[in-house]
Amino acid sequence: MKNSLKAFFGKYSFQRQLGFAVALGIIFLALSSSIAGSWQVNERVRHNLIEQGQRITENLARQSALALVYSSADNAAEAVRATMAFPGVIGVEIRHTNGHVLLAQGDIDSSRMVAQSDQTDGLQAAAMLDAESSKAWHFAAPVYSQPAAESPFDEPAVPELLGKVSVVMSKAALARTTSDIFLTNLATSVSFALVFLLLIRYLTRSMARPLNQLSASMERAQLGESQVRAEPGGPKDIAEMAHAFNDMMVVQEEREAALRVAAIAFETEEGMMVTDENSVIIRVNHAFTRITGYSVEDALGSKPSMLSSDRQDHEFYERMWERLRKNNSWQGEIWNRRKNGEVYPEWLTITAVIGKDGDVTNYVGTFVDFTERKKAENEIHLLAYYDPLSQLPNRRMLLDRLRQAVSTSVRNHTGGALLFIDLDNFKTLNDTKGHGIGDLLLIEVSKRLQGCVRDGDTLARFGGDEFVLLLEGLSADRAHAAVQARAVGEKVLEALSQPYQLDGNEFHSSSSMGITLFIDYKEKLDELLKQADTAMYEAKKSGRNTLRFFDPVMQEELEARAQLEVGLREALRKQEFRLYYQMQVNNAGCILGAEVLLRWIHPERGLIPPMQFIPLAEETGLILPIGTWVLESACQQLKQWESQAHTCELQLSVNVSGRQFRQADFVEQVSEIITRTAIDPLRLKLELTESIVLEDVADTIAKMQALRQIGVTFSMDDFGTGYSSLSYLTQLPLNQLKIDQSFVHHIGTKASDSTIIQTIIGMANNLGMEVIAEGVETQEQCDFLEANGCVLYQGYLFGKPVPLDEFSALLCAE
Repeated sequence: MKNSLKAFFGKYSFQRQLGFAVALGIIFLALSSSIAGSWQVNERVRHNLIEQGQRITENLARQSALALVYSSADNAAEAVRATMAFPGVIGVEIRHTNGHVLLAQGDIDSSRMVAQSDQTDGLQAAAMLDAESSKAWHFAAPVYSQPAAESPFDEPAVPELLGKVSVVMSKAALARTTSDIFLTNLATSVSFALVFLLLIRYLTRSMARPLNQLSASMERAQLGESQVRAEPGGPKDIAEMAHAFNDMMVVQEEREAALRVAAIAFETEEGMMVTDENSVIIRVNHAFTRITGYSVEDALGSKPSMLSSDRQDHEFYERMWERLRKNNSWQGEIWNRRKNGEVYPEWLTITAVIGKDGDVTNYVGTFVDFTERKKAENEIHLLAYYDPLSQLPNRRMLLDRLRQAVSTSVRNHTGGALLFIDLDNFKTLNDTKGHGIGDLLLIEVSKRLQGCVRDGDTLARFGGDEFVLLLEGLSADRAHAAVQARAVGEKVLEALSQPYQLDGNEFHSSSSMGITLFIDYKEKLDELLKQADTAMYEAKKSGRNTLRFFDPVMQEELEARAQLEVGLREALRKQEFRLYYQMQVNNAGCILGAEVLLRWIHPERGLIPPMQFIPLAEETGLILPIGTWVLESACQQLKQWESQAHTCELQLSVNVSGRQFRQADFVEQVSEIITRTAIDPLRLKLELTESIVLEDVADTIAKMQALRQIGVTFSMDDFGTGYSSLSYLTQLPLNQLKIDQSFVHHIGTKASDSTIIQTIIGMANNLGMEVIAEGVETQEQCDFLEANGCVLYQGYLFGKPVPLDEFSALLCAE
């Protein structure tokens, strides 16, 4: 049904559809109002006619009383004739109580009528509608005797029922009246409907005309006609629709013009691709397919990552997307891969397209393949900054790198070195064997030098047979930096002194090297090159195939250091090391233990101070076997003391170096020594500096906890000289803090150091740790420490570090 109506109305225009709808509505309204009005009038007329019939019947009942008393039809004849004279009365009957009809006239048959329900209780006093059919009403009323005179005894007289009268009234009058009223109402409604239809027709025509014009304009626009406009007219809302259509057409024409421009721009020599908000490619141009080798079908539905060459890491793309999200654009150089696998450079620009809601709707990428330009730039760069024969950086690049290295050295407080290398007797080879052999030698030398340099260093061909090696990231300590530079220099000299195979023949060559250091250097760069060159000529004067430092004093120090290193390697094997013991006492002067200190008794130089050989042992790695020897010797001494009553309670403190502590199996080494020597672990105390602890806090805590579980105790040496250990102090399983002697030395002279000591003591007490002061030399210092809660001391006031036999004598004397 619904589809049929759609099909029916679809055949007609809006104007006719509106006319049909309005006409049907008005007809339905007219019929409804006529029927409703007729029904209301019918009810009112019916009610009036029933009331009239009741009154007629009651009047006949009063006039029929005497006729029933005397059973005289003549007495009732006049009343019957008068009743029959009323309009609509078609029958009358007077009947005795015994059912005998006294008088009847007209149609009085009530058998075809529907009896009405009894509406009275007791005696019936008035006429009532007794029965009804579709054509008539049957009214009935009782006839009573007249009431007698009042009784002398004041009792009311009871009327006597004599019979009843019946009146039949026709409904023809009701039907005529109803029909007349319905026709009148219908005529009136139709008249109004016609007037209204005419008005609606006028209105629909006035509305349909501008709508038809608007519809025609839309149809023309749909067919592709440009510059289409609708004529505003008609009611206000329709006129507004026409204006809206015209505005829409203006916008559409502007968009079409922009699209035409964009389409022309899209097909440029630059590769272009458009993606959706999820970076899925939805359009590419011909330049894209030409540059990448991917067809349109290959690209659509894929992501730009299909072009990835893996030259850029994940962090590169993270930064790119972060910039794109922040600025809605990004541009830069990127390496992509063509379909055939070739990697090429391109300059890529990505722009985000933002919708009205502020969200990204598309990304537009444009790129240019600049492989040829890149090649040209590289060639220019090579010619400008590289030596064409050796492919090493040239003098120009070296100066640029040197400038950067000096700045980095000043900024990061590190050292650097410049190694100037000159081939010995190169001119003779060149003159006797020709420049071809000379060039082959230079190329081979370049290769060997490249095998000697570290990542981050710069190797350059300075000119002719001269090469320069720039070292960065060396120690800020000049002596240490010199050692590092010398190690590299000796490696280079060794590599260059090996035989060369040139054009099927073996050649021998050596080189001379000059070295200069720069630490916090602020002079001219040329001066550094002059210094290195000067040192190189000093090396040639010294017999060639050697190296020299620009500073003669530094050269002497390096030679002494080299001799010391040789001696240090022999010291363990020759048992030249000794342990010295410096007592640790309480405030009562009782010796509680000692700190073991390493001494080197050189057979020629005598006692060598620890500050001369301990740093060297750290650098060379010899500190590891030395540290193991110290720890094992201390444990053996503790074992010897266990058998004597006056020494069995003594505790020894052993210093542990950073390199030694950072060994992965340090805990196992200590445990093995304790087990092998069978000592009480509580008698062994390991001293760690703040720098060791803070190098790797998690590893430090794990190792300390493991050793604490077997009974080893810990003391933090030189406490207070660091800068961040306080934040980790509560996490470290320490037993003791040792106040550094630099603070103790200034007691009484420097208030700030005294305050630091008081703070350290208070902190140790709050954390449940012992506190011991080292470097106590005067009674004034001892008194101050005791007054502030420090009761453990170590220093010259109580005893210097002494060999074992002297320390044993002190123990016996106590």
